[in-house]
Amino acid sequence: MKKKLLSVLLVLFFLILSTTSVFASSATSRTRTLNAKYEIVWTQDAYLPERTVTNLGLKAPQDAFMDARDHLFIADRDNKRIVEYDTATDKVVTYITHPDMKTPTGVYVTGDGEIYVADPSAAKVFRFSSTGELIESFGRPTTASFSDTTYKPMRVAVDNRRNLYILSEGVYNGIIQLSNSGEFLGYFTSNKVSLNLVQMLQDIFYTEEQKALLLGRVPTTFTNVYLDPKGIVYTTTMGTNLHGVKKHNTAGQDMFSEQYTWGPDDLVDITVDDKGIIYAASKSGMIFIYTNDGQFIFMFGSAYGQYDIAGLFSSMTSINVDSQGRIWATDGEQSFIQSFKPTEYSSRVYSAIDLFNQGKYEEATMLWEDVLRLNQMSVLAHNGIGMNYLYRQEYESAMVHFEIAGNRYYYSQAFWEVRNEWLQANLGTIFSLIIGYSLLMFITKKWRKKHDILKPVRDTIHRLKSVRIIDDVLFVFAFMRHPIDSFYDLKRKRRGSLLGAFLIYAIFFAVFLWYMLGKGFIYQFIAIEDIDMNSVIIGFFSIFFLGILCNYLVSSINDGEGSFVQLVKMVAYSLGPVLVIYVLIIGLSYILTYNELFLLQTAQQAAFVWTGVNLYLGIQETHNYTVRESVKSILMTIVFMLVIAVVLLIVIIMTEQVYMFFEAIIKEVIRNVTA
Repeated sequence: MKKKLLSVLLVLFFLILSTTSVFASSATSRTRTLNAKYEIVWTQDAYLPERTVTNLGLKAPQDAFMDARDHLFIADRDNKRIVEYDTATDKVVTYITHPDMKTPTGVYVTGDGEIYVADPSAAKVFRFSSTGELIESFGRPTTASFSDTTYKPMRVAVDNRRNLYILSEGVYNGIIQLSNSGEFLGYFTSNKVSLNLVQMLQDIFYTEEQKALLLGRVPTTFTNVYLDPKGIVYTTTMGTNLHGVKKHNTAGQDMFSEQYTWGPDDLVDITVDDKGIIYAASKSGMIFIYTNDGQFIFMFGSAYGQYDIAGLFSSMTSINVDSQGRIWATDGEQSFIQSFKPTEYSSRVYSAIDLFNQGKYEEATMLWEDVLRLNQMSVLAHNGIGMNYLYRQEYESAMVHFEIAGNRYYYSQAFWEVRNEWLQANLGTIFSLIIGYSLLMFITKKWRKKHDILKPVRDTIHRLKSVRIIDDVLFVFAFMRHPIDSFYDLKRKRRGSLLGAFLIYAIFFAVFLWYMLGKGFIYQFIAIEDIDMNSVIIGFFSIFFLGILCNYLVSSINDGEGSFVQLVKMVAYSLGPVLVIYVLIIGLSYILTYNELFLLQTAQQAAFVWTGVNLYLGIQETHNYTVRESVKSILMTIVFMLVIAVVLLIVIIMTEQVYMFFEAIIKEVIRNVTA
């Protein structure tokens, strides 16, 4: 009996251990990506924590660099040294020190093993041989053009010609570039100044003397710089969520400037592997990964450094990738190194991207299909397969995957090709039918006139129009051709009715919903499941009611002749242009690409202007106003609408606060009574 009980306890003990291990892995390496709606969602684990190195005696490591041998060179700031750590053997190879080295915060290793160290306290960049002997140091440039610029090197990178790229503390002009002899070559690149609304207004209204006294007009500084083996410069910047990662050409221009490299606002380091995959580290402990052209892949990590759990950081300071694809990151506060091993999921993603870059589209498609077996809704996989089909000129298949991935830009490109092929195949037939129809109409003109074959159709239309309510609704089209005469007839009750106006509102609301949810994929950005129909219905009709009510009140003060009912009818019958053009836009959205976007924009602007003119003429005719009085009435109506909206908002907020106050009191009373 005791043996059985002992066996059961041992089994439970091992089950608890295994359960705890799985939980830790899930908590520290949960991977997130973007779905087709550009929302952050969970996905398969891309990396798992592997090794936590705490026995190197590090004190506030600030930077690290991985060489081709998988040796990690760590800038151990508070110990005033560089630690060369062999990640394969888990042993320290050597310590690099020097009496002049005070606070090393940046390290870079060239292809031939030379080590460059940035030290802000020493105000130098040290150059060591592969064996740790000091070769030379680069102090403050003496050139006049460097002027009184602060020189406190924080990070350093070196190209194949041994030119130095230095990030200096407090320098806003950009990355300092020195030649291999220490001569100042200029600033390689800099961030642009981002102005807020107040600063933009200051630029418009301030004089040059006033602008000269303004403070805070400086760009954000870079936080790190990295050069890959091809000599391409990468940088990270704090304080921005959209352009924190940059890839620079030889002129220093950002190659990702046309797109958003979405990420956190506290990026501190960046590195690139041999496949061109970009890895960026945030101070808070998150790792963001991008393709070689800046497209976001996924992110993982957590910012719970107060817990002693593998994979969590208090303050991440550097990131590197070894030849096996493992990530090595350092923590500057707790002074440890953490490695992450890639999972099968991330390895397949990277391999598929690499095959695509090599032009091996069929092989890349097979790998992306393997990724889809792991995650059927993977945006990465569908985008990858779509790109492969696009380059293989299988455009219809590409469209299917781009639609699933929500990639409207490349869907548009594939659709352009499909449409072009269809036009080339059918354009001759279309022209032949048009010409044939025209000839048939010309030849049979006298016969058709004699027999009047369209008379049954005209009679049917006439009978339908003779129905009062149908004629009242169709009267809306008369306002598009003869608005002044039509408003006069409406005011004198010769045509149109209140019931017809309500039907027009209902039809317009249906068309509005169709416009919101029924356009072609390229132009449809709202999904029906994301719509709060109650808010849409209330908001739609509230705007019309509020506008009509405010104009009625304004006109009552300013001697307007129109009644509330007349205004209801006038607004309804003014909506004809928007109603018709919205239907036209919906139809065109299924046959136009992004290249013809201006056509839809022009049509929409024309609809608003046309309807605006109708409303202006309607107010003028309904109230018997002059031009000046009509403009005044419209402006006062808009002001009244804004005032009422603000008042209603304040009332709603105060009501919610009062409700929450009494709710809290009642709950407290119930809690005390039931206690």
